[in-house]
Amino acid sequence: MEWKIPDLKELEEKIWRCTACGTCKVAYEFGPPTKSAEICPAGAEFGFEGFMASKGKIAFARGLLSGELQWDDELLDAVYKCTVCAGCQSQCQLDHKPYIPEIIEAMRRKAVEDGIGPMPTQKKITQSLRSYNNPYQGPRRVRTDWTRPFKKAKKPIKDINIEPAQVLFYVGCTGAFNLPARSVPVATASIFQKLGVDFGILGENEICCGSTAMRIGDSSEFKRVAEENLETFKRLHLDRGVNTIVTSCAGCYRAIKKDYSLAAGYEESLNGIKVIHTVEFLYNLLKGGKLNLEGKLPWKVTYHDPCHTGRHLNKFIIDKDGTQLWKGAYVGVNEEECLYDIPRELIKAIPGIELREMGRIRANSYCCGGGGGVMTGYGEWAATNASKRISEGMETGADYMVSICPFCHYNLNEGAKRIQSAMKLLDLVELIDQVLPELS
Repeated sequence: MEWKIPDLKELEEKIWRCTACGTCKVAYEFGPPTKSAEICPAGAEFGFEGFMASKGKIAFARGLLSGELQWDDELLDAVYKCTVCAGCQSQCQLDHKPYIPEIIEAMRRKAVEDGIGPMPTQKKITQSLRSYNNPYQGPRRVRTDWTRPFKKAKKPIKDINIEPAQVLFYVGCTGAFNLPARSVPVATASIFQKLGVDFGILGENEICCGSTAMRIGDSSEFKRVAEENLETFKRLHLDRGVNTIVTSCAGCYRAIKKDYSLAAGYEESLNGIKVIHTVEFLYNLLKGGKLNLEGKLPWKVTYHDPCHTGRHLNKFIIDKDGTQLWKGAYVGVNEEECLYDIPRELIKAIPGIELREMGRIRANSYCCGGGGGVMTGYGEWAATNASKRISEGMETGADYMVSICPFCHYNLNEGAKRIQSAMKLLDLVELIDQVLPELS
């Protein structure tokens, strides 16, 4: 299968569009009143501009292309000390804007191709992918451990390898293997059963979406699992009647929707299949009057926008032929696919809930701090990043922080522990499951 994954040389023209103005360093709200805050986790933590947002990283890219910079431990460390959250991309207003995360990941792909990357602690991710088809070094049989409560309650989850179903619940590795995050697939499956959704899971046959491999620069391992997944999705549509793939993982959602679209056979493989996040699925039911929430949760909550369901799904408008401004000009951004409003509408629909917003939200949301391989490569820093976001949530007076990503779920709760905060991160499906009655 052919892929359109650019190397650093192919992005050279886009790299030189950066003027090093520094706008990427700070998130702005023009108000009134005008507000600003840090947006780059690496810049906030390390200060030195080489680590700062796109401004410093792009300088590294230029040096690697020109040959002025050669790989060493210090340069490799700087390239990987980035959550690839795309916060800098949200601030940039230059023609360089649409390509910033791709440039950072292209540097990492070059590091892997040159035999120096990724970071030593991150190498276990791709080693685990090769051995177990997941980044958690977990045997396949462990992938279904979260389903045990359903078996015990005599409500087993359908094995889509054997039985047909319209909906494939693509669980994702974090929800399956990360013990604290298992509450996410448990709540999701509970909701689906209560609603009478015809769904099934791949169980032990599910493999990683490849997102983590892509973020750390191992494109060959990403392509291997992605191609296998695309073949599986096509087969499930033809043989098992699957017409919808639902995932509760922001990383899986972004990978299947965006990364997989770089494959030449993407549209053919997903022909007749809709890929949506769980909150979209539930929101459509809410609007159709089919999600009847009862009971009451008298909580004050704040909402954290995951990077992969937010600004990573931007569609950039580019003047490709020069008819609007000039050839290659950045014209604007379409946020229609970004999941900003839908989770907030669902939260507000829960009886008794009061939503209190943090200062940095939506496109200016501050990263949980664990993405881009940082949680594996720099665990202490990831927890420090998360504690900053938890502190911001505490300032709202909320009882809980809510999000829609098991990766954020784990890392933000680790951040809360770090500062001994009573605030917990709950996934939105955990709230909805509590107020959704059993199927009558």
